Amino acid sequence: MKVILKIILLTLVVGCTNVQKPDNKKNILPYVKIGEALDNRKSNIKSLIDFIDSVKYIPLETTPECNIEEIKKIISYNGNFYIWDYNAILKFNSNGKFICQIGKMGRGPKEYGRNREMTIRKDTLFVNEGKKIVAFNADDGSFIQSYSFPDRWFAERLNGYFVSINSKTGFIEFVNNRGSVTDSLDYEHFSQNEIYPDMMIYPVYDVFFGTPGALKISTSHNDTIFEINRNHQLIPRYIFDIGDYKLPEKERLEYLGDFMQFQKITSGFVRPVPLETTRFLIVQLGKWGAESKYEDLGFRDNKADLLGFGIFDKKTDEFFVISEDNENYPCFFPHVSDEENRLISWGYPVDLISFYNENKEKYNFCVSFTHTVKSLEMEDNPVIIEVKLKE
Repeated sequence: MKVILKIILLTLVVGCTNVQKPDNKKNILPYVKIGEALDNRKSNIKSLIDFIDSVKYIPLETTPECNIEEIKKIISYNGNFYIWDYNAILKFNSNGKFICQIGKMGRGPKEYGRNREMTIRKDTLFVNEGKKIVAFNADDGSFIQSYSFPDRWFAERLNGYFVSINSKTGFIEFVNNRGSVTDSLDYEHFSQNEIYPDMMIYPVYDVFFGTPGALKISTSHNDTIFEINRNHQLIPRYIFDIGDYKLPEKERLEYLGDFMQFQKITSGFVRPVPLETTRFLIVQLGKWGAESKYEDLGFRDNKADLLGFGIFDKKTDEFFVISEDNENYPCFFPHVSDEENRLISWGYPVDLISFYNENKEKYNFCVSFTHTVKSLEMEDNPVIIEVKLKE
């Protein structure tokens, strides 16, 4: 997903007062050995084809009613795609046919003036526009209800509450339908006396992720991946062992107070950003600042400015760095999970057509890619790339 620079206060110091032990039989958390895999990536690297069941390229219908300027986020839900564009939220079916627009932009009680984040739970699409969350029917796009909401970037829905993280305190907050914070968890608490004001500028990815019924939270400073359960408790699920690629506490921007120095120091460290399917954890490998000393870690993704990604197999507890494979999944990099067993990305016609023309003599492209590209015009809407993983 495209990186957006936002002001956010997130730290590593975990003081959770409401943390349960993991509920597996041995109370042993799986270690995702990212650092070890990166150290040995020349021998440890794999093609994504080892994990793929199928790849599908889906051109989105192009009409005046659904012209997409730039994709900010995609949600795959019940076989449909919900596209967050600058100007609208658009729904397409599994074959790319345009279905409807979800709500509309505006200042009225049934409208959203901006879109900070969106999520779908129980057939309802929630749009967080800052101080208000607007709910729409995910089936036909009709308005359901507006909710008052604190001024927060991230929001999820769990058991009748909105869940968010307060960037000024590091607390996870549970917000009722009237906009009141009714409970909170001391997730990454810190004292504002310890940090420099106005120096918390990081590239921000999704904080919340998971699989159906298992909402998880991940912030880049925290090695432990937690699940948030219905009793408002944090349950540790995974440990990310990043090794020497982990940003040291003392080098964090909050404590350095010097952005230029931070840019130089952090070029040798990696930011893990997780997605999840029922069998796999997908770990995108991001940067802390604008520069990195690594050309790529597997292969680079330019849309979200990521260095590479790896896959952790929950069945075998193995983590592999994934290589580029332009024949079997050209122009694909996982940006979204459908929370079950599919990974989603997208490509713009100008890029796909150019890549095909430049490399058609070099690669034996998969049939779906070739067929799709030959049907495209430069001005068409983007193409969804859907990868179904092995069970």
